[in-house]
Amino acid sequence: MKRFLPVILLMLVLSIVAISAVGCHGMGETAKERSDDHARQIRLNGSMLVDDIDAIFGLDRQSRLSEYTSR
Repeated sequence: MKRFLPVILLMLVLSIVAISAVGCHGMGETAKERSDDHARQIRLNGSMLVDDIDAIFGLDRQSRLSEYTSR
């Protein structure tokens, strides 16, 4: 029993390292699909950054100082 415990722990550690190194994302994707994925993420992150800046400066909603719509 004492001999099997280190072997089991070693197998567990090696399998965790192998899974984390390889991962599941990206397997079966072409270079074009990965490029499209990166471009989409950059576009979405940029638009979310603009939304965050608008929320910080209060530009995301109309002013509530007047009951009339001003344009």
